[in-house]
Amino acid sequence: MRKTIGAVLIAVGVALLGWVAYSTLHPVAHYTFTLASARADAVKEVENLGLAPEALQRVEITSPEERRPLATGLVARDETRLAPIVWRNEVTEPIFFADASAADMTKVLAAIREHVPEDAVVLAWWDFSRAIRVAAKRQAPLDDSQARGLLIPPAWTGARVDERARWGAGANPQSAESFGEFIDALTATDEAQGAATLKKLAGGKPAYVAVHISDVWKAAAVKPDRFSIGFKDFASSGVSHGVIKSAQQWMREQKVEGGFAVEPIGGATRLHYFQRKGDSDALIAKLLPFSTSNPMQLDTLELVYQHKGWWIYRLKD
Repeated sequence: MRKTIGAVLIAVGVALLGWVAYSTLHPVAHYTFTLASARADAVKEVENLGLAPEALQRVEITSPEERRPLATGLVARDETRLAPIVWRNEVTEPIFFADASAADMTKVLAAIREHVPEDAVVLAWWDFSRAIRVAAKRQAPLDDSQARGLLIPPAWTGARVDERARWGAGANPQSAESFGEFIDALTATDEAQGAATLKKLAGGKPAYVAVHISDVWKAAAVKPDRFSIGFKDFASSGVSHGVIKSAQQWMREQKVEGGFAVEPIGGATRLHYFQRKGDSDALIAKLLPFSTSNPMQLDTLELVYQHKGWWIYRLKD
């Protein structure tokens, strides 16, 4: 059973406070990152992606203080770069990446192959861009040699440099500039301005934009002064009117002014919320199902596909 740490308020920035209990006991990160051959059952789960079994590796993150892995994943090689395909966290908060099951990734990457023409480009966060290139076989030009946006527990201060070097390895150093522009586009408060930057990054080709609910956390990790994103978990078996009503009541009591989005997480519903009202004006908030946005009424982007936390848009001409 997945561990839970209860509902914890995050007031400012991207502090992953669900790790408070763990961090208090273990203020210095002691973990091991292991790459090994992928197991046959894991390879079978993603066989529809057409990836060669020998190109897949299993990631396991362990700690001497824990009896089981903190996180596991399945990665492919995008040339010399690690491309996360499947990821599972065994604690409440994500370690490096948000949860992504084999079934969901297979479905989303297949949808990208279906909806995105071969001559078009998909603009997405660097980790998903790599998965799109190796599995969906579509052009996804963005990457980041700095591996910005990794979701690293606050107490793991020593891991930041090492993990960004690990995941950024193999990416062209010049990729950081273009990816910085992508982050600027997602955090722009003017939709037209953000879309103009995205068109520039597409280099004149037909363009699509792929985002996931976790991308707002990644953006906050890069620009903590820009976003006051937080979360609270509500026990439930899925998103329901009653859960949303309870979430809204809690937000009123806590004087939370920004928009919110809800996401099923195991046996709970996670409330993602902006502490400040102005944070909801960012383009990425408009692309995701926050209460203050309407993805169907964007002027510059057209929704073409949605599955759980993934949203795929076509950038209008």
